[in-house]
Amino acid sequence: MSKPTSPLSAKADEKENEARQLLGYLADLLERQLEKLRKYDLDGAVRLAEESQRVSEQVAREGLLERPCYASQKQKIQGLYQDVCLIIASQRQEVAEKLRQIREGIRTLARYAEQ
Repeated sequence: MSKPTSPLSAKADEKENEARQLLGYLADLLERQLEKLRKYDLDGAVRLAEESQRVSEQVAREGLLERPCYASQKQKIQGLYQDVCLIIASQRQEVAEKLRQIREGIRTLARYAEQ
């Protein structure tokens, strides 16, 4: 037989469940954003980044990741954000290298055109 729950504990349980769902949703958004970045789907990644920003602002307002009971979620979310940053930095470096190659090609073509 289950013991009766008070309205206050039921409300606390509901809040706890909402917080876990919100953190899970944020992690899911970041994982999907990583997948989009890996596939070079920048438009999709940007849309997910906008949504994850709204969710992360709500998480920050509520101070969820500062609570000890969410330490594992905090660690996971921080790791996902680090992965997103690393992929973006890597892709930025790739783009910079491609631009350098294009500029060199244009200079070479310009030299041939002058001759």
